[in-house]
Amino acid sequence: MMRTKAKPIRLILVDDHQVVRVGLRTVLHNNQGITVVGEAGSKTAAMRAIKRLKPDIVLMDVRLPDGSGVEVCRDILASHPTTRVVFLTSFADDEFA
Repeated sequence: MMRTKAKPIRLILVDDHQVVRVGLRTVLHNNQGITVVGEAGSKTAAMRAIKRLKPDIVLMDVRLPDGSGVEVCRDILASHPTTRVVFLTSFADDEFA
C-alpha cells in the first residue's frame, strides 16, 4: 500500500510584538506538517503578506496597531475565503473571546 505524504499547512503569523512572532516561529518550526511562510506586525502588512503568500491558516493577534484582528479576519475571508484564521491573544477579557 502506497501512502501519500500530506502537503504542509502554510501559516502566517500576525502579531505586533516581534518577540511573540519569533517565539511562535521557533515552536512551530520543527512541527511536522506546518510551514511558517510569513509574518506581519500590522493589519496592512498582514493583508499584503496574505495576498502574496496565500496561506492556509493565519495565526492572528486580536489587537494590532492599525486595526483589530477581527477587522483583518473579515477582510481575509472576503478576499481569500479558503484561508482560515485562528485568533491568539493574551487578554483574559471575555469580550475578546
